[in-house]
Amino acid sequence: MLEIRNRLGDIRFSRNVILKIVEDAVASCDGRVSLLNYKGKYKRVMPGNDEVVFVETPEGVDITVYVVINFGVSIHDSTEKIRNYIFDNVEKVMGERPNRVKIVVTGVQSREIARRHIEIG
Repeated sequence: MLEIRNRLGDIRFSRNVILKIVEDAVASCDGRVSLLNYKGKYKRVMPGNDEVVFVETPEGVDITVYVVINFGVSIHDSTEKIRNYIFDNVEKVMGERPNRVKIVVTGVQSREIARRHIEIG
């Protein structure tokens, strides 16, 4: 999916295109959702780019997004909003719908982050 061949030539998309779409999807939740892979009490946030993982498969691209949601926010509504945004915008930009978009809620933020592992999608 990151490389498309057509009669005019090859089109190559940077992985940053998908990352930007995911960041915009999370930003659309008005600060109630953070793009964060919470690891636990002692390893709070691991440095790196492991908040968004995408793998190319023959069926398309599989995108996994790790988030922390603020306490009191609907997990279902927020994750569906993010998933729909990613599906729609990846299709608009790349011309092909992702095979799968999975949102993993790794924590719920109040004063501290309560560790969770909730997979949607």
